[in-house]
Amino acid sequence: MPTLDDEQFEAYLQQFRPCVPEPLPAVERRHRARRVFIVGAWATAAVAILVLGALTLHLHTNRVRVAETSGNAGTPKHLQDSQPLTMRSANALMAKAPSFKTMVDDMAFRSQTVPLPKGKRSAVAVLGKEKIKL
Repeated sequence: MPTLDDEQFEAYLQQFRPCVPEPLPAVERRHRARRVFIVGAWATAAVAILVLGALTLHLHTNRVRVAETSGNAGTPKHLQDSQPLTMRSANALMAKAPSFKTMVDDMAFRSQTVPLPKGKRSAVAVLGKEKIKL
């Protein structure tokens, strides 16, 4: 035999009527599609600008200066002893040296006459004293 609570609950469920949902707005789809198109266009333009900038920078920095190599390639000029070794001086030495080995030797074995401040040591001198066990 069904209980009283079950009968009341069934009667309550029979009274339930679902509400009709409101229709979805069709205007939002058009705005969303337009917004996606605009964001995509801006992203494409930004990528194109970045690629063009990188390409321009790459082409600008990789130019070879032929006029600097017109000197006598057999006797490269040594860097002045008072100059520190910089990227510019290393590139100039590379452009004037007859071979890569000569350039490396000129950079590695030039005498250092620039005195170091008191209490400072040269990294090359420290590494030269290191004993490596193989």
